[in-house]
Amino acid sequence: MNKLSACIRRSPTEASAQLWEFCQWICINASISLFDRLALATNGISFANHLNRRIDIQGVLFASCLIATLARGESLEPPRTDDQIRAAFRTTHQGFSSDELLVRDDLFNDFMVALGWDGTSPDKLMAQARSAKRLLTLRKTGKLGVVSTKRSRTPELADTIIAEMAIRTLLNRHRCSIDDVLCAPHLRDQLQSEALKLDPTANADAVRKSVLKLRKVRQLRPELVLQVADWDREVRTIAYSTIDSTSLPAKPGVYLFRCPDGYLYIGEASNLADRLRQHVAGSHNSALASALEYQGGDITVELHVFPRSSPASRVSVRRAYESELIRSRHPTFNLRP
Repeated sequence: MNKLSACIRRSPTEASAQLWEFCQWICINASISLFDRLALATNGISFANHLNRRIDIQGVLFASCLIATLARGESLEPPRTDDQIRAAFRTTHQGFSSDELLVRDDLFNDFMVALGWDGTSPDKLMAQARSAKRLLTLRKTGKLGVVSTKRSRTPELADTIIAEMAIRTLLNRHRCSIDDVLCAPHLRDQLQSEALKLDPTANADAVRKSVLKLRKVRQLRPELVLQVADWDREVRTIAYSTIDSTSLPAKPGVYLFRCPDGYLYIGEASNLADRLRQHVAGSHNSALASALEYQGGDITVELHVFPRSSPASRVSVRRAYESELIRSRHPTFNLRP
């Protein structure tokens, strides 16, 4: 850590371009509170002071890999140039657009192999995410210079609600954008994992295609409360059938009952563990109780968990958060706020 900090503190030009971009990536994408702050000095400003938040497990993994590389005295490979990205896309896109590359694993993987970023080590995964984001930037700014000649053949999900619930979980968990999810291999995997919890038959390419459609038609309504109410929030999902055997958080938060058809019910609680067990024993909402009894095997629960020391310990704050979710996600068994 000291070697990494010293390397960056002197000047970003004295570190490799990849290392410097990694530090910027950490500052931009820091999210879930699983580890203490990683103090990285960036031009004399510590990471802790620059951004008073903590990084997620992937960030820690990336940092560990890069620190170990420096400790061994090995050099870090620089990022690919725009010309290299254009050339790799030109030789692998098979006539399809850059959006289709984000949808299809085969095109995505071929593009990364052409760039020399094949592999699953943390530094390679980080490089893949950065290269995919740069490809999108070149396309959006009209600088890609590669013409698409084929229309997408990837089918969307029959109902985009599965994709909507899965992507919202990722956006809330990591405070990132849809492009971030589609470009980063570990987030692509998490997206598919969340979709499979809702529908075990969900095809990964179809999930990503449906997420792209949601982005293009701007169907995901912004949830402003969620953007400001971080407070070291943790977002997790569990199967309703495992509630009795799962270690539930005895903390304040908001819970969302979901099924493959959409959101069923959204509620808040000062103690999520107690409230969820009350629903299992017999929900006060008769319609929800019936759904839990007859559809329990298809139902999952999304938990937004907050520390007791956060503002979410106040019922008025939790209800504002709950109301925003009800407004944007339209659960079947809630009265609209």
